[in-house]
Amino acid sequence: MNMQLIGGIICLIIFIAVLASKLPNWMTFICMAPVAVFLGIADNAAIWGTLNKSSVHLLANICIFSAMIAATGLDIVIGKFVDKMTGNVSGKNKEIAIFGIVYVISGLISFVLQNSYVAMAFLPVLTSIAKVNNISLSKLVLFVIYSTTLGGACTLIGTPTNVYANTALQEAGLAEFGMFDFAWVGIPIFIVGGLYMVFMNKWCPSYDDYGDKLPGTDVNTEITPEMASAQKKVLLGFLVFILALVNGSLKWVSIPADPTLIGYAAIAVLLLTKTVDTKIALKQFDGGFILFAAGINLMITLMTASGLGNMVGDMIIGVLGGTRNLYVMTAVLFIGAAIMTSFMNNMACAGVLAPVGISIAEALGAHPQAIVLAIAIGAGCSYLTPIASGTNQTLLPFTKLQFQDFAKFGWPLVIISFVICVAVLPLVFPFF
Repeated sequence: MNMQLIGGIICLIIFIAVLASKLPNWMTFICMAPVAVFLGIADNAAIWGTLNKSSVHLLANICIFSAMIAATGLDIVIGKFVDKMTGNVSGKNKEIAIFGIVYVISGLISFVLQNSYVAMAFLPVLTSIAKVNNISLSKLVLFVIYSTTLGGACTLIGTPTNVYANTALQEAGLAEFGMFDFAWVGIPIFIVGGLYMVFMNKWCPSYDDYGDKLPGTDVNTEITPEMASAQKKVLLGFLVFILALVNGSLKWVSIPADPTLIGYAAIAVLLLTKTVDTKIALKQFDGGFILFAAGINLMITLMTASGLGNMVGDMIIGVLGGTRNLYVMTAVLFIGAAIMTSFMNNMACAGVLAPVGISIAEALGAHPQAIVLAIAIGAGCSYLTPIASGTNQTLLPFTKLQFQDFAKFGWPLVIISFVICVAVLPLVFPFF
């Protein structure tokens, strides 16, 4: 075992220890970077290069657009629409209909906006729905946490987990995922998972907080004419960004600029025209976010540079026993990622395991995109613990939910995701 491999193991231990402790997630970067340089795993250029990965800029675009949408009241418009739809529901199956409406709208929005921001934007709406319909607010919040997670898993930008799985491919110089490559498996899971959640919503833990005004749920719902005008401009800019991402996947038009640069251009126009104040646009984008993104990127780099990814990959190949059965391989990769993500942030999990998947692909002569996709789907199964994703951690303080409540309602979603992933992925993304 050489010094670089030992260094890679030390950095992985530091990475996991920081995430498992009460230290802020951004400490991963500043704790690992000096160690990586001192042990000779990475040079200064590689360390600073982690701040310039496409994942950082893609997430930056989404964060800034999310802040603009909130600042102009677009989220309020969506909230009023949902509130109005649920208010018109009546009859014997009223509660099922309410959960169905909330699921579809929140899930679909998460296709193009990060699930954590969508879930946060829905908090005031859920408070109103809970109060009017005598439904536990905690129950509604957990429901939306899962609906946005399932929706976000359908596209490249819907969840950071997919973004960091894609970063590993970029780091290895391989073909990256397109905007809708995740949809082949993600949409069937979204549909079946939605049916379970809506019709079995009684399994979702319920508390006596029927529309309690929890901290952070109060919001001014008045839309001024100036806000309405700004909403249209922000929506147009956001659609330009989304179309650029779609075009990057489908290549409808030959555009030399990267989609993230087109996103920045749209943001620049909105800021220069004073559609949104600069400080407000950067509200969701802080130094901690940048450093945590760099920390995950650094871990991806170190997994490859130290040979740790190859070592873990060889261990998994040993577990596979040399099999080239697509279904067995998918099952093993999915289960490993799903277990690991229950004990650490899901996007960090994807960042650690995706390089391992690439090493496995190289050793077996398999398509790396297929293996990394299986890992990403497993890592996205953040349904069993409140520490499994940023969305879980962010929304938990607004509820009375207990640690075990996540697993009580979430375990069938893991089973559904597993069955569909194993059944569908080898058909649409063959490993060989």
